[in-house]
Amino acid sequence: MSVFASIDLGTNTVRLLVAARDSKGFKQLYSNQVITRLGEGLSNGGVLIDKAMERTISTVLNFKDEASKYNPSAIWIVATSAVREAKNRSAFIEKIKSVTGLQLEVIPWEKEARMTLLGVFSGIDSDIKNAIIFDIGGGSTEYAFTEDKKLVNSVGTDLGVVHLSERYITKDPVDEEELRILENVIADKVENVRNQIRSSLITRHSSLLIGTAGTVTTLAALDLNLYPYDPSKINGYILRLENVKKLLDRLKKMSLNERGKIPALEKGREDLIIPGTVIVIKTMEIFGFDSMMVSDYGLREGIILAKIKSFA
Repeated sequence: MSVFASIDLGTNTVRLLVAARDSKGFKQLYSNQVITRLGEGLSNGGVLIDKAMERTISTVLNFKDEASKYNPSAIWIVATSAVREAKNRSAFIEKIKSVTGLQLEVIPWEKEARMTLLGVFSGIDSDIKNAIIFDIGGGSTEYAFTEDKKLVNSVGTDLGVVHLSERYITKDPVDEEELRILENVIADKVENVRNQIRSSLITRHSSLLIGTAGTVTTLAALDLNLYPYDPSKINGYILRLENVKKLLDRLKKMSLNERGKIPALEKGREDLIIPGTVIVIKTMEIFGFDSMMVSDYGLREGIILAKIKSFA
């Protein structure tokens, strides 16, 4: 049995998947994730700060040890927005290599979108004619437009929840004027995405909207009041726009400390859930959806699927 591991090194979260190759692609053996906020302060100085790199490298080392228990044929580690943008990315890549022995691959957003697409569809059994898939990250949000599960178009944005939180939300609880500015910034960028893909074959009347990554799965967990987290109840869950708006209305009135006491809200997301929820709301409104499907599958599954194809 061939076993492989993938590590998705994101701007906010590091995710591990250990999987065995099978006739359907892969079977999950083990998974884990830790919020390390690698992109902390990146929007200010353009560099990865020491404490964020240390937290992240320590987590990667732990993940390598966890994966090694399964004797994988390969461990692939892929970095996205934060490392893409950082002026000191080369130094960080070298540190990862020297401490963990792993070669970090930094992928462009287009490749990130394609891999995420592979991952998302691996977790959906039903036939889907058209879909709009969006992946909300700590440093960026990617939109992929598909037909018969194949990519038609993709658009990358700088809508990252870490950047947005640091830049626009300074008061605790959330200030209404700051929230209004944040909503306008996000709406403008989402409208730009919609305008860029008008020429594609996707129409909202025949499409399914699918959201992936931590913000969306957390909103589903909050909507279900689900704790501990259960991927089987999250993957495929239908999240309604009216419920997301109610969640935002509730969360914005709470302090960070109060949000931190909500069992279903993953620790480390207390501030990030506000901009993330606004991205979800504006995406649904601007693309004309009153509901969306939640995917617990994403980039870490896509890395495995993309890599094992070329692995002898």
